Amino acid sequence: VWILAGVLTLSFPLLSAIRWKTILRTMGHDIPFSRATLTIAGVWPLSAVSPSKSGDLLKAYSLRAELKPMVVAGSVLTERALDVMVLSVLALLGGIYFRDYRIFSVALTVLIALMAGFVFVRLNVSLPIGHKMQNQLRDLFLSFRALWGNPRVTLLILFFTVANWLASIGQTYLLFRGVGADVSLGFTAAALPIAIFAGLLPISIGGMGTRDTAMVLLFASYASETQSLAVGLLYSFFGYWLLAILGLPLMRRALGATT
Repeated sequence: VWILAGVLTLSFPLLSAIRWKTILRTMGHDIPFSRATLTIAGVWPLSAVSPSKSGDLLKAYSLRAELKPMVVAGSVLTERALDVMVLSVLALLGGIYFRDYRIFSVALTVLIALMAGFVFVRLNVSLPIGHKMQNQLRDLFLSFRALWGNPRVTLLILFFTVANWLASIGQTYLLFRGVGADVSLGFTAAALPIAIFAGLLPISIGGMGTRDTAMVLLFASYASETQSLAVGLLYSFFGYWLLAILGLPLMRRALGATT
């Protein structure tokens, strides 16, 4: 169980690199897969300890010689929006299937807020913020508009997004099995997204504490508090700290790269 969980961990930066590279290519900026992987692995140590994984915005610093920072930041926000959308849909369907009002209501609220944001960007609403800021916003939302006009590529990116989160859900399922809890894969797919949303609240380091508390509450009918807390800690280790440790030797190369 633990070996398989570790193997799944190694798939996270690889799938993320493929997805990010595809988003940038859609905007007309093709970077090597090795460069995308190096950047993602190199910023992971800082991303793991930053609130809401905001450390991922350091990708813009890594590519500062090639791309405008706001363009790269926009690609990161697009990634996060797709993550939230996929997780919301999984939780929404799971909440309906398991008749769990808590999961359903949180997922629906998040999905509605996300859709409202998509509509705002799609309508290209002008704000009274000055010409310079308008240009920066245009750069920030460039990746979203590029994907909107290319549905085939968008579906491909969604495929990698779904694959990444299914790997994370499968890993969490294995962790519950590893601590002796009988939690179904289906309920894990329904409840884990809500715990992840809790972990994204900018009030803790790497989501620890908020995500763990949510897991204890959400999985109370299937696992003891001790088991859920153990899985929460193991999730942090495999999903954040292990990759952060592996990425430490690459951090200087990733952030110092200018070509």
